[in-house]
Amino acid sequence: MDSFNQIQSVVNQVEKNPEYKISEQEAKGFISGIKLLTKEDKTNMPPLVVIIMAYINMLFPELD
Repeated sequence: MDSFNQIQSVVNQVEKNPEYKISEQEAKGFISGIKLLTKEDKTNMPPLVVIIMAYINMLFPELD
């Protein structure tokens, strides 16, 4: 699955269920996808993506 699809999948799950529990594997894929897509410009991320990133960092601080 490419980076955009991984990110979109997690965002869709969170939009459908605000209490969605992300797995460590999903978190790793989400973070690596974000890193690939935002190497140069981190200012254009939608707010939900930023919230998910903060949530992942709280759950899995070692992934950063």
